[in-house]
Amino acid sequence: MKTRHILPLASLTFVSVAFSPRTFAAPPAACAIVNHGGKQVTDKNITYTSSTISTPDHKTSLSIGEMSYTISAAASATDLQDQADAASLLLVSAMVGHHNAACSAWLKKQGQAIATGLEAGQSYNLTWSNASISHQKTGISLSSAALSLSGKTGEGNAAASLAMQGLAYKNIANQDLLPESAHAAFSLPSSELPGLMAAIGGKTKEAPAVHVTISDLSAQNSDITLGGHGSAVLTGNVDATSAEGHLEIQNIESLIQKVRAIGQLKLAAALVMARFVSHRESDGGNSWNATWSGGILTVNGIPLPIK
Repeated sequence: MKTRHILPLASLTFVSVAFSPRTFAAPPAACAIVNHGGKQVTDKNITYTSSTISTPDHKTSLSIGEMSYTISAAASATDLQDQADAASLLLVSAMVGHHNAACSAWLKKQGQAIATGLEAGQSYNLTWSNASISHQKTGISLSSAALSLSGKTGEGNAAASLAMQGLAYKNIANQDLLPESAHAAFSLPSSELPGLMAAIGGKTKEAPAVHVTISDLSAQNSDITLGGHGSAVLTGNVDATSAEGHLEIQNIESLIQKVRAIGQLKLAAALVMARFVSHRESDGGNSWNATWSGGILTVNGIPLPIK
């Protein structure tokens, strides 16, 4: 079967509310179809025991066993639901590379509300449990995901983290190389968040530049671990995104064997060359200074043919 590419969120006393589908505001019908079940809500949290989000053509869909969204300041149930849906739409768009112009204005509006809260020092947390995404004939599932945003730091930025566990893939190119778990901790100017949300989930004429400082990036596949830190300029377009920083891999030999096993001989050769020019760390790992620009990953001056 032809493979397709998919690029690689406290306990409270809940006030139960009888559920009726789409009681509150929703994304535009041309953007997404959203349904929730088993709702519990307080002024700072909304939790659903089941959720589905799909594109109008039903070619892309997300199913979540449980979704919970918590904020640090009281808000209406409408705002809680809209922000939770917006965050979920963004994650799906980022993971499958699907963009819909009908989502842009709505996502930007949600981003503006969150950015205002971040400027005031508020925090936002979204969690998924037992989620799966289908995109045409491809699929990705995960046992849990957690997305967190917290108010501006001393430098005026917002702190963020994203963690995913139990990742599994179906009919995705080179899926044996994709991570089983991943974590990122970073900071960004909160004022740049609305434009980035509109660009990732939708299609905008602007290509907003969002300046991100990455304090920790890690991913694991079997005994292979990748880690790093640095900075990036995100635009919502992978080929127009740039990054630079420090990269380290544990068990690069296992990675080379995996790459050879799936027939990616050019990439295997590039990894062998990169291994020779890498720095050997005290823990046995290999490290490089790396850059990503124009869709090309370069480590210690060597471009890797990852496409």
